[in-house]
Amino acid sequence: MLNPRSLLALLWLLLLIGYILGGVAITPFHGDEAMQITMSADYDTAFIQRNPAALMVAPPYAIDSPAWLRLINGSVNRYLIGLSWHLAGFSVNDLPPIWQWPISYDDNVTQGHRPSDALLLVSRWPSALLLGLSVVVMFGIGYGVGGWPVALFASGLYALHPVILLNGRRAMQEGALLCFGLLCIWLAMQIAHRLQDRQRVNTGWWIGLAFAAGLTLASKHSGVVFVAGAFGWVGVAILMGVLRVGAIRRGAPKFTRILVAPLLLWLSAVISSFLLFVALSPALWNDPPARLSDLLTERAALLDSQVIAAGGATTFFSRLTGMLTQPFLQPAEIYEAGFWANSSAFMGEVRAYAESAWLGLGGGLIGALFSAIALVGMGLLLLHLRRRDPLAMGLSIWLLVTVATLLVNPLPWQRYYLPLLPIVILLAAWGGGWLLTRTRRYVNPRLPR
Repeated sequence: MLNPRSLLALLWLLLLIGYILGGVAITPFHGDEAMQITMSADYDTAFIQRNPAALMVAPPYAIDSPAWLRLINGSVNRYLIGLSWHLAGFSVNDLPPIWQWPISYDDNVTQGHRPSDALLLVSRWPSALLLGLSVVVMFGIGYGVGGWPVALFASGLYALHPVILLNGRRAMQEGALLCFGLLCIWLAMQIAHRLQDRQRVNTGWWIGLAFAAGLTLASKHSGVVFVAGAFGWVGVAILMGVLRVGAIRRGAPKFTRILVAPLLLWLSAVISSFLLFVALSPALWNDPPARLSDLLTERAALLDSQVIAAGGATTFFSRLTGMLTQPFLQPAEIYEAGFWANSSAFMGEVRAYAESAWLGLGGGLIGALFSAIALVGMGLLLLHLRRRDPLAMGLSIWLLVTVATLLVNPLPWQRYYLPLLPIVILLAAWGGGWLLTRTRRYVNPRLPR
């Protein structure tokens, strides 16, 4: 039997997940959805024809060819989309040809490059469901930071964030990225907490971290931000354990227990996560080191072409500004290709979504308020960091890794800021929880401190 507080949390999470799923059908289309759906033919090859070896690739790579797209994109979403349309009664013959970005939206539709409405909706469910699960994980992370108030605030701000809703509801890689990426962070938090308290960390926690990290990388390669943050968090926890008890001076047995055993498990989890990533990525099976080199080369070339198309790289100042304004002050960027505005059909989708109740909560005065509260949370993080609080150190590593990647990102596209949103939302929730507690104590000084 659930206690009243647990029942309230369950109802809260169900409402948030219901809100996410309720807006799936009305979410405006994105060309990358068509690409992901087209490439979900890999599911048919791997699981229906049972020939995953056919998905291996080798150079040269033609732009937008299946081999090229398979190499530079994660695989998890493609497989889940394929499973979804398979269960819904569709077949590989129902998939559209590849979306052509150089031509207009209307011309793509005329040429049959946009999936049918039914196929599009079915293909969106995997990402949307994983986004819903990530709300539960965000609740858990918030609870670890500040108990029930922070958990409720964090999950609510996260599930109602317009940018997270827009990208997570689409048939793209973001739902899986956020779900497994945040799971990495939560598992790292749990392992670090046990290390800090000198508790035995069961092998299952390390296995879970390895699986979550591997799935994150296989969901979207930019998930390395979450993976690096998680493993960095645990690594620092191991180091702090040694420094705290002076293990080296106290003898070999304790040194082995406090440093060597956790470090070996940490290294095993890192290696296992990479092996799982490769196992889920048939494009890398044919000589993994060479294919990883190809991946980096092709990604760099794509980035260069995108920078040219965007009119040049962003400045360092604009990147800093983006990190300050994207979390709560910028509206959701529904489309990046400006010429899509010439399509009355597509703009009709945009207007319907913008005027609906499914857009989320943010921007304007509300966004400014959330930004101010996030600054309070940042102040709390710095205060706890000054006290060498292990939790604050872990959160700081996660934040610093994320900020570092954005500082070298030359594109202003909003989707690239998506990994920043959870940690900033968590800071806002922490600040909101602190302000709520202070307000309650001001109103009722008898409350325990």
